[in-house]
Amino acid sequence: MVILLGNYLYNYVFHYNPMERDLYPELVAWKGSADRKPLIIRGVRQCGKTYLMKQFGEREFSSVAYLKFEGNETLCRIFDGDLRADRLLASLSVYLGMDISEDTLIIFDEIQECPRALTSLKSFREDSPEHCIVCAGSLLGLQGKGSFPVGKVSFKDLYPMSFREFLRARNERLHNLVIGSETYDQFVADELKKVYSEYMMVGGMPEAVEKWIESGSMAEVERVIEDIDRSYKFDFLKHVPDRDIKKVNMIWDSIPFQLASENRRFFFGHAVKGARSGELEDALQWLSDAGMVYKVPRIGRPRIPLSPDPSERMFKLYMADVGLLRHKAGITPSDMSSGRADPLFMGGLAENLAMCELVSYGCPGKGYWASERKAEVDFLVAVRGILPIEVKSSDRYRAASLKEFIDRYEPERAVVLSLKDLDLEGPVARIPLYSVWRILDLRGEDGA
Repeated sequence: MVILLGNYLYNYVFHYNPMERDLYPELVAWKGSADRKPLIIRGVRQCGKTYLMKQFGEREFSSVAYLKFEGNETLCRIFDGDLRADRLLASLSVYLGMDISEDTLIIFDEIQECPRALTSLKSFREDSPEHCIVCAGSLLGLQGKGSFPVGKVSFKDLYPMSFREFLRARNERLHNLVIGSETYDQFVADELKKVYSEYMMVGGMPEAVEKWIESGSMAEVERVIEDIDRSYKFDFLKHVPDRDIKKVNMIWDSIPFQLASENRRFFFGHAVKGARSGELEDALQWLSDAGMVYKVPRIGRPRIPLSPDPSERMFKLYMADVGLLRHKAGITPSDMSSGRADPLFMGGLAENLAMCELVSYGCPGKGYWASERKAEVDFLVAVRGILPIEVKSSDRYRAASLKEFIDRYEPERAVVLSLKDLDLEGPVARIPLYSVWRILDLRGEDGA
């Protein structure tokens, strides 16, 4: 692992690219694994899967065999016959006009469009394990076709760029400084706040981030985000059952406005007037399975393992990217920079960012807590038992709800995410919204 990580750092130093992703060293480790299986990278459309796979192939292999199944009937027909690995490799070599060696990275992009290609991964694992195959699919597992190669593949999840990745792309020197620092002085904290403000407007979709870095134009960023939202709507038409298309669209469009409400809870009846939950649950499940939304249920009695009561119906719904959320709410970058944006929406946006960050760093909010007296803690995370997290969108706040939770359940640690300075000491840690990854510093010796 040390050698592999060293190799990654070598590539990072000599082939630096501003769109570097935190998942990259895990791909390098996968390549060197003695028990390597075909790898499937899951993630929403436009989160950077194709870019990452190609970058990995160009850096770490002598050649890349890139195969995209979407809209390619000729390629899919290669998989219509038997699925022996040697036959497929020979046919794919002819199709691409290139030799496919053991030092070739084979990329199956949008593999969900060819169920037989997905099934073939079992043959590659069993009969040709020396070949490296990495796959990507935006809505993998939602097609319901073909035979899934259970136990024959590995998985990695890719999300829109986290703030940490955005910071590296926007200001590499500042990123490297804060990653290696235990505390931040005032100048560094102020610079981080500036980048954080940009991130809240741009979000983490790689194309939007790249456009911002290249042009500095928020108008160009808006165009990119609008195109992404439209592409999602086309995905609904293509993949969602006809009976649920309208419902999925209405749920998707209502999220920004429900997050701007006083308690930020999601109500099915506010998405589709007069609708009952049973009529919309399938549509919501589709969005959740596609990775486009994160559902955070209310947990009335926090205990290990963290799970809601089966009778509990209350929940919050967050989008997988804050830039997309801001855009869909109709909030312009100038609204945010001038302070015209509704404070309730800004609070919801901060909560959404916190959830996206927690997901990116492997400790998602498993639920939220609310008392009968209307006290509310935004996220409960499985770190050091149960870690309660309250989110505040500014540096001025009272954390009365968190205090009530602490008095009642006596957690080992608690966290307030806000724009106050970093302070990891004491039972209630203060972590800035631009440093959510520092929650990982609170894990115990066993990593939990």
